[in-house]
Formats: sequence, C-alpha cells, structure tokens
Amino acid sequence: MNWTITQIKISDTPQEGTIVVASFSVSDGKTTMGSEDTLKIVDSYKFTQLTQVTEEQCVNWVKEALGEEQVAAYEAKVAEKTSALEPQVVPLPWNN
Repeated sequence: MNWTITQIKISDTPQEGTIVVASFSVSDGKTTMGSEDTLKIVDSYKFTQLTQVTEEQCVNWVKEALGEEQVAAYEAKVAEKTSALEPQVVPLPWNN
C-alpha cells in the first residue's frame, strides 16, 4: 500500500510550525481512500523543523496517531474495494 500526505495544518504551539493535522491517502494503485487525523504532539527534543520534515516522517506520524488497527483497517478497505466485482452496465430492458 502507498500512503501519501495530501495536506498539513500547523500551529505555533508548542513550537512554531508544529504539524497538528495531516490529510492522507492510501492507495494500492487502483483504489484510493483519503482522510485526515490529528497528530500526537512530540516532545520538544524530538521536534523537527517544518522545513526539514519529509513525507515519510509525516506518514509515520499519521500511522502512529492512527494505531496499528486503524492502519490495517484503511489498508483492508482499499484492498476490499479493489477486489470487489464491478457491476456490469447493460442496456435498459424497456428500451428494446
């Protein structure tokens, strides 16, 4: 599964440029789902300046905030939608 960050929201508390909310998407290449989550505030000694944050770090923070069960649930939903049978389009029966 591919996790990407689509938007971040920052606050100046506890430090300037603290990412507090991240919007994300989860994709398997065919199906994509998106949502957002509030991130956990990190200790000041672990703080990363906004200009130094990578997408990989932010994805890890989102997954940490969600927890293993929610991460697995998002990935399962994407996989389920991808494997679902597509309904077939047929001519309207009353147009024959």
